[in-house]
Amino acid sequence: MRSRLLVLALVLLLPACSWMSGDEEPAPQHPRPQPGYVDLADPAAVRSALLAQHSAWRGVPYRMGGSDRRGLDCSAFAQLTYRQRFGIAIPRETSSQRESGRELPPAQAVPGDLLFFNTGLRERHVGIYVGARQFLHVSARAGVMISSLAEDYWARRLVTAVRIGPL
Repeated sequence: MRSRLLVLALVLLLPACSWMSGDEEPAPQHPRPQPGYVDLADPAAVRSALLAQHSAWRGVPYRMGGSDRRGLDCSAFAQLTYRQRFGIAIPRETSSQRESGRELPPAQAVPGDLLFFNTGLRERHVGIYVGARQFLHVSARAGVMISSLAEDYWARRLVTAVRIGPL
């Protein structure tokens, strides 16, 4: 009898949660800003920081495994940018970077979100969304640069966006 009452109570309580809509998008969550760094929750400040990072690193060449001004790869540049501009440590490798935040559809990206592209046999490229359908990254042809998601090459290869912050 007691178990039947417990089952009945659970059945009656389950519909009580149905008023909550899964359609509501929670506000972006980011790590708390460190003193002296840009707050990822401030899109305008993030965009400015990313444009400043572009100016400081523009044209530095792509070098597989590199992580300095002599040359760097895309994941090293993302890691370096997050550390220098936002005071946040993210992993070095692209696959680990993808797991370091919350995945979301690319259309919901805000400045500072990581964008992941499938450019080969497996996902291999990462950039940082700047806003206005642009992203900052290291190109094998032109080094550190800003590219447009309107370009067919990038639009066809965009896989997901990841928001760095509490999971």
